[in-house]
Amino acid sequence: MINNLKIIPIVCIVLLTVFASLPFLKPGLYTMHDDQQVARLFLFDQALKAGQFPVRWVDGLGFGFGYPLFVFYPPIVYIVAEIFHLVGFGFISSVKLTFFFSIFLSGIAMYVLTKEFFGRFAALISALFYMYVPYRALDIYVRGAIAESFSFVWLPLILWSFFKLFETNDRKYALFSGIFLALLMITHNLIFLPFMLILPLYLTFLFWQSGNKKKFTVYCILSIIYSLFLSAFFWIPALMEKKFTLVDQLLLVNLADYRIHFVHPKQLWNWPWGFGGSAAGLVDGISFKIGKLHILVSVAAIFLAILLLLKNKKLSRLSIVSPERSRRVTYHLSLITFGLFIFSAFMTTFYSKFIWEMVKPLAYLQFPWRFLTFTALFSSFLAGAFIYFLRLTVLKLTIGIILIFLLIVPNLKLFKPQYYRTNLTNQSATTKEVINWDVSNTSFEYIPKGAQLTVGQSGTSIIDIDKSQIPEQKIEVLSGTAQIDHLESSPSKISMNISAAGLVQIKANVFDFPGWSVLVDNQPTRINSNNNLKLVTFNVPTGDHKVVVEFKNTATRFWANLISLFSILLLSILIVYKWRIQRAN
Repeated sequence: MINNLKIIPIVCIVLLTVFASLPFLKPGLYTMHDDQQVARLFLFDQALKAGQFPVRWVDGLGFGFGYPLFVFYPPIVYIVAEIFHLVGFGFISSVKLTFFFSIFLSGIAMYVLTKEFFGRFAALISALFYMYVPYRALDIYVRGAIAESFSFVWLPLILWSFFKLFETNDRKYALFSGIFLALLMITHNLIFLPFMLILPLYLTFLFWQSGNKKKFTVYCILSIIYSLFLSAFFWIPALMEKKFTLVDQLLLVNLADYRIHFVHPKQLWNWPWGFGGSAAGLVDGISFKIGKLHILVSVAAIFLAILLLLKNKKLSRLSIVSPERSRRVTYHLSLITFGLFIFSAFMTTFYSKFIWEMVKPLAYLQFPWRFLTFTALFSSFLAGAFIYFLRLTVLKLTIGIILIFLLIVPNLKLFKPQYYRTNLTNQSATTKEVINWDVSNTSFEYIPKGAQLTVGQSGTSIIDIDKSQIPEQKIEVLSGTAQIDHLESSPSKISMNISAAGLVQIKANVFDFPGWSVLVDNQPTRINSNNNLKLVTFNVPTGDHKVVVEFKNTATRFWANLISLFSILLLSILIVYKWRIQRAN
């Protein structure tokens, strides 16, 4: 009977995930803002099978010249989707499955967190609130933000692992915290960044409540350091090599400037649902509402928490290990959570501009409304707290069921796309024309700095290129006479034999970026990219030569990879050591 009670919440989470994912059952794929996911997975698969690990350079994007997408874009969601693809699913189905599991696993993660405080039924309420928050539907069916959707999985697990560390002072939870933080970093670094504004406030509360403050502090510091070591292969090159791209020129200005994407407070309460874009003022084509039910239940939860604290003032004088103290921690944690909920909502509005101006890296978020990720996290936690504070079992069950009904009925209709492309196939979504032009036009910020820009019809900067300039072949002779044969090409390597009648100039149709090298008969040859598109060009002398153009790790990438590899090996050793001790005992 007990085991059945344990599995019921999991079954409910599975069923509600299926309901939210019903549009995935249709053939093809729906329209979305970030209509790049299938193409990116296709190119990730190509690069991985060609021997790149970790994948850095993808061929085809950047108008056919390729660029280092995964030096800067977190890879974990594409690793997850690639696993689905490798077991037999097509690229479109693999993307859908990744979205599906982002919903399901986030529900499980919130359940794990809140069960620590509120019990199974209240934890189920929190999980469903987290899965069915309006911003979640926006991420999946409007924006198509697969990485941001998957970041919902790690946030509750990070809070859970740090709480368990506080509760037990067991160093294994410091490891868990480090792992989950690293997973958030390599899932969505632009969610990791603002989360690091919020996490210290949560940890400060736990420090205040901790019985062993020194040990807790040391473990917290170690877990954060370990997370940075684990994810070093990604964030170090992304940070160090950003200067070689157009990111700052394209992402921090014009339509991507965070100053024009603040949310008006009334939009947080209610705003018409739509599939358009974000704009300055009150002309947004999409809704940034937190959800009326999420707001009202959060307010009700904090009202009850304050009421119970006032009623039980004597709890502050009780023993540090008493059950009453545990309840007091829960009351205070709810107050802190409500404060973080308010802070997250505040950060979406123009009134927080002074913080954005002080913390300069926040500009890379582009959209202040990304903080709705955290309003979803904290309001869902408070939904479970509200049920817990009701105390009477019959009241919990009655109001809980009513809340589920009020949550699912109005919000389920948001979990559907505007248009569905039933005729879209894996083949049509990954054609050369689609990737080289259609997808490339939507994102080109990782093209090398120095490539010539022009002003587009919307007044924003775009690459000065037209469709006729997309390369038909990887290698071209710019000057001189040469015969090229035995040409072999992969996403990160081009090899060929060149027979030159005299000094010839060769152009490789790839963007020049740190890591590209040219070997002529195994001897390094100087690259010249002094051209409008910053393409790799080099000279080949008279005679027959073996030429290899290859993208390799820079010193930065090499050492970053080594740090992460060392961290993974250390983790493996600790796991084996722990297992051997348990086996011996």
